[in-house]
Amino acid sequence: MPQARRIEEDLLDPDPAGGIRSLLYTVGCYLLPALAVFVWLLTLSGQAPAGCVTDLTGAGCDSPQSHAIESFVSGGPRFGLALATSLLVAVLLRRIGTTWRTATLALASSVVGGGCPRC
Repeated sequence: MPQARRIEEDLLDPDPAGGIRSLLYTVGCYLLPALAVFVWLLTLSGQAPAGCVTDLTGAGCDSPQSHAIESFVSGGPRFGLALATSLLVAVLLRRIGTTWRTATLALASSVVGGGCPRC
């Protein structure tokens, strides 16, 4: 019966460090794709499009790379709000569902937090 006793103990407290690990996994669910997109942005052309006509102030001919990086940076507040929402959901899910696996909990909280269209 030692196996039965071990299963009962796992169900009562499956992973004492699961709270911190689930938060780290949730952050990873956000930062790894963001890092991949940022690296991809660096591969875009840094030259202004051919035949670009500037406005009176001389602006308006941004390269695809600078425009994409500017858009990426301007989305930072929404990204931070979605991440904070996901971390809150991860804490709540960890308290409610103590038997959830860490990666499953992180993915679920990332989907819920990232699904806010107007955040």
